[in-house]
Amino acid sequence: MDNDPKSYKFIKETIKKDPPDRRKWILRCLLFVCAAVAFGLIAALTFAVAEPKFSAAVNGGEKVDIPSDEEPVPESEVTLQAESASTPSPTPTPTQAPAQEITLEDYENLYQEMLAATEIPKRSLVTVIGIVNQMDYFNQNYENQQQITGLIVAEKGQDLLIMTEYRIVEQVERIQVTFWDSSTVDAIYQRHDANTGLTVLKVELAQLSEATRDGMELAPLGNSYSVSQGDPVLAIGSPMGYSNSVAYGVVTSVTNKISTLDTEYNLLTTDILGSPEGSGILINLEGEIVGIIAQTYSSDSKNIVTALAISQIKSLIESLSNNEARPYIGIKGQDVTEELSQRTGIPKGVLVNSVAEDSPAVFAGIMEYDVIVQIGEEKVQTLKQYQEQLGKCSPGQTVKVTAMRKGAEGYAEMEFTVTIGEI
Repeated sequence: MDNDPKSYKFIKETIKKDPPDRRKWILRCLLFVCAAVAFGLIAALTFAVAEPKFSAAVNGGEKVDIPSDEEPVPESEVTLQAESASTPSPTPTPTQAPAQEITLEDYENLYQEMLAATEIPKRSLVTVIGIVNQMDYFNQNYENQQQITGLIVAEKGQDLLIMTEYRIVEQVERIQVTFWDSSTVDAIYQRHDANTGLTVLKVELAQLSEATRDGMELAPLGNSYSVSQGDPVLAIGSPMGYSNSVAYGVVTSVTNKISTLDTEYNLLTTDILGSPEGSGILINLEGEIVGIIAQTYSSDSKNIVTALAISQIKSLIESLSNNEARPYIGIKGQDVTEELSQRTGIPKGVLVNSVAEDSPAVFAGIMEYDVIVQIGEEKVQTLKQYQEQLGKCSPGQTVKVTAMRKGAEGYAEMEFTVTIGEI
């Protein structure tokens, strides 16, 4: 073997990194951005689909929807004149039937038929009890209870919604509700309306037995626009101040109104004698609720049963049931009709009779005797139109209110920036 050492030479190599590929780097960035955008869109879409269901579950179901009633349009004078001018066709003289004597049995049957109309609305009535713990002279605790009639107006998710008067539950420590079968459960205050004094309470349906749920009824709300002077009605609930009572009578007036902040309501007055502390509902002979008894607005020492017309408070019941804040400006007003405008020179619109203290109207500069003619971009000539436009606003929203103010040279247009409050 050849042991002579041989010299070897190794090739020395240096590994160098390739220069960065800018196109690949930019492509990766674009892919990352696109992925992020796609993820965001998917998340937004998922939220949009899931959020209403989640809110519905948290808030106790979908919103309560109470259909409104269309106010009838009175026939125009032209139509009346045309009808009066038309030649009436001759009508045959009717043959008069012999008069029949009405017996006591006929009277009894009549009242029994009228009483039968109360069966369903009675099942929608409850007794609301406000409880306050107090101390007697011997320093012993006792419960002071006041009670009033309530009305089951809706079911919302797992809750039953009951409307009653706020005065009974305003400063209480516990609220209970007694149903048609005398079963009593606890209730929770939800929201009230300071204008009418109405409030809505919540009762968990799980607290009620199956028999109670099967026997109760949701309030059969009717159309008070169809009620006329002289129509027979029944007052049920506690119109005389004690529970489970019924009174018969007729409607004596449908034209009286009460002016409250930012709106007005029609009253149904009757010839039924009641109590100043009375409560309950007015129903027609079909068993439909046409009024909510509100003795606060009753005249004659509050002994005549008076009710808020149901058609005009349906939107209020709906918003209270949905726990929604109601928009508020804070004026009491009246319509300036064409006749009043021609006689006094006041522009047509809503005449401000008074402005509530510390209200959005005061802070905006609206004053008594101003005539509101526009809210936002919509003109208003009646209090009803004013209320409709205000109802489209939300608390906290800023809106332009246009009014006419009388000065030395007559009425001049003024604009006010009003931040809508809530009531």
